[in-house]
Amino acid sequence: MNYDKAHDLAHAMRESEEYKELMAAQEAVKADAVATALVRTFMAQQMQWEYAKLSGAPEADELQKKQEELMPQIQENAAATSYLQAQMRWSQISNDIYKNH
Repeated sequence: MNYDKAHDLAHAMRESEEYKELMAAQEAVKADAVATALVRTFMAQQMQWEYAKLSGAPEADELQKKQEELMPQIQENAAATSYLQAQMRWSQISNDIYKNH
């Protein structure tokens, strides 16, 4: 029974507009070398910043500043912006599902 529910949830998630938008945005980033580099840099910096913040490392502020400096470049690239927005929406859905079950 639980397998059936998990399968239904997975199917519903794959059919959601948010997932489809994420996949389309991912393809657009793959086709744009600049967008790919921007997204990779942003995501790596974000992970470093979150780890530094959680661990109380003194470089957290410096890492946050680096991300803020990267934002104008990301905002100028439609593929990178669309992907990061779609990724954020998908993460919110995934987190909601995790919290509610």
